[in-house]
Amino acid sequence: MEQRKEKRNTADKRQTRRGRRTGRRTEKKEMDKKKALFVFGVCFLIFVVFFLIRNTYFYFTESGIDPQTPYPVKGVDISAHQAHVDWQGLEEEGVRFAFVKATEGTTFVDGMFEYNWEEAHKTDMKVGAYHFLTYTTPGKTQAQNYIDTVNKKWGMLPPVVDVELYGEYEDDHPSRKEMYAILDVVLQMLEKEYHRTPIIYTNLSVYEQYISGKYDEYPIWISSPDAIPETLSDGREWLFCQYTFTGTSASIGNHAKHVDYNVFNGSEWDFRKYDGK
Repeated sequence: MEQRKEKRNTADKRQTRRGRRTGRRTEKKEMDKKKALFVFGVCFLIFVVFFLIRNTYFYFTESGIDPQTPYPVKGVDISAHQAHVDWQGLEEEGVRFAFVKATEGTTFVDGMFEYNWEEAHKTDMKVGAYHFLTYTTPGKTQAQNYIDTVNKKWGMLPPVVDVELYGEYEDDHPSRKEMYAILDVVLQMLEKEYHRTPIIYTNLSVYEQYISGKYDEYPIWISSPDAIPETLSDGREWLFCQYTFTGTSASIGNHAKHVDYNVFNGSEWDFRKYDGK
């Protein structure tokens, strides 16, 4: 009888010790969790303060616009025509954004796209890719050509659809119905795939004939090499403007190739905030 009591007492003591050890482990876990939450909170607070100070600094230094330089943010658009591009060099020259030709029609892929797309994204520029719209194949296959070619990148600019008249269509213009049947599908598919409202690139003539009043929800990249317009003919503001076809750069074929230069419609602060959404 005494032996059984002694065994029970011993078992009770062991269970008590195990309970104490379990309690200490639980307390330690709770303390570790509180410490981790405290450290996370401090780090988050430091990040928020840093972010606010940084943005306040950039706001005060970049939000103003010098009347002598009304469009301070400069960019380029690039295709295989420019051959080899030194992207780091372009960035050092002050180029802040770039649009790279990706595709044309249903099957064509620009021969320098892969190089340009990867190398441009190694810089701090904002980079987008554009598709040249053709009028001989369906919008669905044209959009798919772009989607199959342009892999998503963090911070990429919205897809661009280049809408202009080319070849035989310079004299024999497509009807609005013909153009819209193709363009509408391309815009819708690209927006669904990239979660960005696509940008329409066009010139003043095509804008007035086809785009004005029809695609008001889409940002406009206007080509106007003669002069940068304050607004478009219908009073709309443009987002980007291509103002020359004959720019030069030491980073583009060592000055041997012309390059298109563009500007963003806003201050450096506006451009810093712009994410294409």
